[in-house]
Amino acid sequence: MNANGNNNSNINNPEEHDVIDYANTSEYMTFELGAMKYAIELPKIREILTYPDIITHLPNTEDWVKGLINLRGEVVPILDIRIKFNTGEAIYDSNTAVIAVITEDKRMIGIIVDKVDDVQRLDTSSLAPVSDMGSAIPSKYLKGFVRLENNQMLVIMDIEAVVHKDELKDS
Repeated sequence: MNANGNNNSNINNPEEHDVIDYANTSEYMTFELGAMKYAIELPKIREILTYPDIITHLPNTEDWVKGLINLRGEVVPILDIRIKFNTGEAIYDSNTAVIAVITEDKRMIGIIVDKVDDVQRLDTSSLAPVSDMGSAIPSKYLKGFVRLENNQMLVIMDIEAVVHKDELKDS
């Protein structure tokens, strides 16, 4: 404590309002699918691509499996989750993007989204569960949602569940 009666220990005092608890926050990439905003943990994202001109189509696959691309020497499956989850018409325009994600088992998979927004730091301690009726996407593919300052709902996608090998077996 200094002579003015102040101390600099408020960093360790959780009651102080000016301290941000980064232990409960993570960075997420936000994107749009239809009318809803979703987010994926930033560390899972390898890169963001424009929709590729050349995709090698695979015979006898589901319509949401668009095919394969060569991304810097790596063969990457491209999945249109807009079709899988029927989030609206799948339009391929200048906003259409591919988010290349790395799974826990080190597979790289590209998911097609309507539009990539930005990176946000979110407090994951306030994550609320998503009911099946709250999103076009079944709740088993979602971690929950947070309400943003503008009162908009941001749904956190469980990308591991979306691109799990069992999901791709039928393709």
